[in-house]
Amino acid sequence: MKYDNGLISILINDENSLTASAIVFVRVGAVDEKSSQAGLSHFIEHLMFKGSKNYPGDSFSKTVENFGGEINAATSKEFTMYYINMQKDFVEESLKMLADTIQNPLFPKDEIDKERKVIIEEIQRYFDNPGSVLYEKFYETVYKTSALKNSVIGTAEVIASISPEEIYKYYKAHYVPEKMVVIVSGGFDKEKVEQVIGDTFGKFEKQDTCNEPLVKEKNRVGKDITEYGKVEMGYMLSGFLACDIDDEDIYVADLAADILGGGKSSRLYKSLYEKKHLVYAVDASFSVEKGAGNVCITSVFKPRNLEAIKEEIEKQINDIINNGVTEEELNRSKLLLKTDWQFSNETPYDVADKSGYWSLMGNAEFVCAYLSNLECVTVKGVVEFFKKYCSKDAISHTALLPK
Repeated sequence: MKYDNGLISILINDENSLTASAIVFVRVGAVDEKSSQAGLSHFIEHLMFKGSKNYPGDSFSKTVENFGGEINAATSKEFTMYYINMQKDFVEESLKMLADTIQNPLFPKDEIDKERKVIIEEIQRYFDNPGSVLYEKFYETVYKTSALKNSVIGTAEVIASISPEEIYKYYKAHYVPEKMVVIVSGGFDKEKVEQVIGDTFGKFEKQDTCNEPLVKEKNRVGKDITEYGKVEMGYMLSGFLACDIDDEDIYVADLAADILGGGKSSRLYKSLYEKKHLVYAVDASFSVEKGAGNVCITSVFKPRNLEAIKEEIEKQINDIINNGVTEEELNRSKLLLKTDWQFSNETPYDVADKSGYWSLMGNAEFVCAYLSNLECVTVKGVVEFFKKYCSKDAISHTALLPK
């Protein structure tokens, strides 16, 4: 349902479920930040549960714990989300609490100062992790102009210095109903839940939204980057830009990545691990993004094997382009992806998370259409996908080696 203020609500009722999940998605993340705001979306996520008008201090978390619930939040490049998992009898109260938190946060100065230290430590730990360093470098490499290159974790300099006034100004600019989706999944009284959402979220003041960030990526020429750090083996992310979240190719993309490097039956596992013993581990996946997603290949290896691995990745992609894939490969990947999809819809939270995200991104029909569209992908479609998105100069390699 879409309210007059622009907010969207989604209710997915399961009468047999004794539990439920309520999630609020807000379309604000790293892509919305200027360099002077790097990490601000994530900072605000930390502050939102530090007290609101009707739930000051830690009364929010204590109340949730008292009714056996669980609260958490997350920030990504394109959205921030807040959720409560609970017994079905507490859905209405949970929604009231979430609404008050989103609409009336207090942002106490002492809590802001406490969280500065917490997040700065989190940033330091994050960049001590080789995987995190590689992830950031990979996105900076494949996204040259798009705001998707922005880091979610941000910088310690910004977090240490940004003022409470700037934090509140950013919150007011982006936490508007037009950019929100409220979704409830599991067991609940639909009539009562509709009433609560209408009386809370549905009455948030309608506001103008900010200009949408630039997420389209014009540059699709790959680049090789090698960094050196405190690691004992080699790590590499290789990949290329692919389709937009609204493109029909997103169904092919999942299958193409799986055939290339998803699991022990994939092309890259067989060649790099089983046959040539060039890697300790290899995997490939498609990351969907608004603007341009990417196919990313992860490998762990002895440093001396770096160039041989790059050559083999390009060789396997060219082999698919020139010689195609088999029906057996395609059908195996379809079965694996369908199984993964079904397992990812087992809990009320899983259902709410998936449906809420795709609705927020403007492609709500994806959830219902995924399995049928996956089944329609052909061998030819997989080959055409690689031809369309993966010319030789489109591949980037971002490696991290021992000093």
